[in-house]
Amino acid sequence: MRGSIRVGDAAEGVDAIAYVAGREALDWLRGVDPAASRVIELGDFKAGLEETALIYRLEGVPRLILSGAGGEDEWIGHAERLRVAVAAAVKQARRLRQIRRLGIVVEKGLLEKAASEGRGERWAVEQALIAADMANYVYSLHGRGDRPHVLDEIRIGPGDEKALESASAIAEGVRLARDLANAPANIMGPDGLEDAARELAKRLGLGIRVLHRGELESLGMGGILAVGSGSDKEPRLIVLEYHGGGRRVAVVGKAVAFDSGGLDLKPSQYMLEMKYDKSGGAAAMGIIAAAARLRLPVELVALIPAVENMPSGRSYKPLDVIKMYNGLTVEVGNTDAEGRLILADALAYAAEKYKPDAMIDLATLTGAAVVALGNHAAALMSNNEDLASGIEKAAWAAGEPAWRLPMWPVYEKQLESKVADTNNIGGRWAGAITAAKFLEKFVDGRPWAHLDIAGVAWVQEKGPWKPYYHQGGATGWGVRTVVEYLRGL
Repeated sequence: MRGSIRVGDAAEGVDAIAYVAGREALDWLRGVDPAASRVIELGDFKAGLEETALIYRLEGVPRLILSGAGGEDEWIGHAERLRVAVAAAVKQARRLRQIRRLGIVVEKGLLEKAASEGRGERWAVEQALIAADMANYVYSLHGRGDRPHVLDEIRIGPGDEKALESASAIAEGVRLARDLANAPANIMGPDGLEDAARELAKRLGLGIRVLHRGELESLGMGGILAVGSGSDKEPRLIVLEYHGGGRRVAVVGKAVAFDSGGLDLKPSQYMLEMKYDKSGGAAAMGIIAAAARLRLPVELVALIPAVENMPSGRSYKPLDVIKMYNGLTVEVGNTDAEGRLILADALAYAAEKYKPDAMIDLATLTGAAVVALGNHAAALMSNNEDLASGIEKAAWAAGEPAWRLPMWPVYEKQLESKVADTNNIGGRWAGAITAAKFLEKFVDGRPWAHLDIAGVAWVQEKGPWKPYYHQGGATGWGVRTVVEYLRGL
């Protein structure tokens, strides 16, 4: 259930046309149509960020939408002003179920300002197209009744086919990540994730290998095996490879298809969002899909440890000691700190087998990251300044802000264990950082960046609030950021 994005004449054959501009371009909007000029003169539209106005016309395209991009002082930057305003126009059009085709015209000054923050005007048009596609997204399993309205076509003009080609590739990756994360655990368990990966590999010509229980045991992947031990669905490590030449990059995504907390059971209200605990793995699949379609000159491997964390007679227990793939022993301080255990095995395997130039992991890892940053930024931690700076720059350019937290050696003391090499938790304080310090033990000193996306991977009570997330559910956070970083290599 999806529409298409296009470039071309924004007024040809459409049911509505949207004009996008900031407050600095109100005069341009006045010249669009006499009715638009009148609405602005009356003060009913001031081009504020996400502000829209709907006007009916007697001639030409019957519906006119004005969509505001706010002022030049918006802290989010010009590229994000553009994305938000385009998405707000799509959101307004979707409210009217009679609109099937929407044309969008962006004021040239706004486009030029956005272009200056990225890779030029073609990049700015691409970003507008991606935002439009994201705002037109819906995940629905309705069998009866009215399904959410989706526009058949969104056309941005003028534009060029190169911008459309790259936008379509990235938008597809974001959609894939959102679909996988939104899917309930009975549909998208570890087995469902494997099926999705195999279909993706076949469609895009990717290499694929899936390590099941026997191989996990022979390799000594005690973290993945322990976390998956309580479920009837077997754990596995999914490995996808794209060979584009160039630098070697490993992307590791946490995929806990459902996280009950294990024997350290979560309160019931916190389980209601735990189908989203596979968002990191979903993003990893979306990233490699986009990279393949963009034909990026990079050697990319995506590793997705896929498990369910469930309580049963077979479950791993608090104070168990687990031997990991790299030989470290881990005392289990809490079975609900499971994501770092499966990531650790995958990171250690990636470091040894692929010897990447850079490693990036994405995970809905800690509530502590949400406490620190809310639902408006991911927490970024790294052992390498160049990699961290590159990821941070890419995140802001893509409209997915990331904020760096320190990785001082003193935090490692919180992970000390009396019976094992390390504990899997470091106590209540600085929980996002101690989780990252745990993961750092498994990267073999290679350049590595950790993105804790617990606050931004799906729309929660306090955000993230963006018109391109307006349906709610999974955001696909991280696909745009990592693809932007890979393009910069």
